[in-house]
Amino acid sequence: MRIDEFPLQDKNQIAASYSAADPSVENLYDYNGFTAEMMEQRISDIGSREYEREKLANYLSDYNFQFSCSKQTLTNIEKLRNPKSAAVIGGQQAGLLTGPLLTIHKCISIIQFACIQERQLGVPVVPVFWIAGEDHDYDEINHVNVERNGGPKKRSLPPVSPLKTSATLMEWDSVKAAEWAESVFREFGETEFTKEVLSKVKEIFKSSKTAVHSFAQFITDLFGEYGLVLVDSGEPHFKRLQTETLEKMILRNKEVDEAFAAGIGQLTGRGFSAPVELQENNAHMFIYQNEERLLLFRDDSGNFLSKNEEVTITSEQLMANAKEKPELFSNNVVTRPVMQESLFPVLAFIAGSGEIAYWSALKEVFHLFGFKMPPLVPRLSMTIVTGKNEKQLKETGLKVEDVLREGTEVHKQSWYETHKPIDTKGVYTETLTKIEAAHTELKTLALTIDPSLKRLSDINLNRIKNEVDYLHTKMERAMKKELKEPLALFDHLQCDLAPDGVLQERVWNAFSYINRYGTDWIKQLTEQPLEFNGKHKLVYVR
Repeated sequence: MRIDEFPLQDKNQIAASYSAADPSVENLYDYNGFTAEMMEQRISDIGSREYEREKLANYLSDYNFQFSCSKQTLTNIEKLRNPKSAAVIGGQQAGLLTGPLLTIHKCISIIQFACIQERQLGVPVVPVFWIAGEDHDYDEINHVNVERNGGPKKRSLPPVSPLKTSATLMEWDSVKAAEWAESVFREFGETEFTKEVLSKVKEIFKSSKTAVHSFAQFITDLFGEYGLVLVDSGEPHFKRLQTETLEKMILRNKEVDEAFAAGIGQLTGRGFSAPVELQENNAHMFIYQNEERLLLFRDDSGNFLSKNEEVTITSEQLMANAKEKPELFSNNVVTRPVMQESLFPVLAFIAGSGEIAYWSALKEVFHLFGFKMPPLVPRLSMTIVTGKNEKQLKETGLKVEDVLREGTEVHKQSWYETHKPIDTKGVYTETLTKIEAAHTELKTLALTIDPSLKRLSDINLNRIKNEVDYLHTKMERAMKKELKEPLALFDHLQCDLAPDGVLQERVWNAFSYINRYGTDWIKQLTEQPLEFNGKHKLVYVR
């Protein structure tokens, strides 16, 4: 395995400004980056707070044990009982077959940054992956992309219920899930690894009651030896640790909303687009009613209700539920980071571009609860370059950087213009010029006879030019057909490295590569020291 890196501008304006330490976003966060000085300050700040470490560690042990977690994971959980310990946390939705590659990259980022900080700070630092199981948008996790006709095509697993419940609680048909996996692997293609990998996937699917359970098992199997600790935000037992913070969120609900709105106002006032939509009287928490997850709003009298009033409840009743039935609640993008901060001694949060953007509006929400927003560390961003891709790059004369920054279409057209057997452009242009000149004489004569023929003359010229264009297009198409194979190399590179102009890590699934190369490349990548320097990593695998 070889790893190169190069600077690649983040398309998210706020995230790009954060990574560049731009003054326009500096005071939107509590810590200016994640320098050694900032990390020393953060570990000191954590030391001044109290956490329910025993309850947290007990829960994490029980949760991770069900996935036959490693000794390293159990050891890391025990570290959290130490009042000097801290955690590096990052999270993602529970996508099928682990979801897009960026999930794997986030796990590696969490593990590596935790190791770096433990070494530098001299205190126990635990890597924690927060599974966003309380999310209810099944369409975001119910598919993987496969290559079809030179681009990504979704292969979805239909839900067993139309109810909008959380992913954690949404049970699935494990037999149909295993059948779905078989169909996906058929499209991945048969390799020396397929039989073993698919057998393991089907085994996990058949033994899992939910997509979240299967996700947790896959991540445990891939990263357990590195001591990665999993937590599921939608797990009912985990909710029981959240009562105290839930009560505060209810008591100060209007202030939470105002603090968030003020944060959005700061962003838009500086010329940034709002990363999260403001909704009037949003309570920033969901409640379960008849197995559905419903967003709550406040009314003018201080009571709470869902959008269509399926739920109407007083603040007193809501407080009682928070104390007695915390599993009925779940957080949204505004309150989830605060809940995480209240439960874990967060040294740093490994964040994607979208998270860096929306957390920029949350500083005052954190302060409302007496917390500081933890340092945000941009997730390692990577592109896998296969041996086949390397050969294609050599044949086209392109670099990976060209594909990721500009795409291949311009380079493809340039290559074609240089290599096509006959240059038709000169004759085509000259022919049009002659036609226009000849037609001008005809048009002049027509107008002499009848001035009203001007419009018809113009239409007539356009029709003639269109016929010439059509012939020229057919000529070009015939020549491109002769050069079909070399031109297709550009399309293959685009599809593999930046499908539809999007970074590979956001589109392709890790198991399409595990099917080709096994899991050794993930192990090598996890153990390869990587710098958190904001540069995009190019991972060459064979």
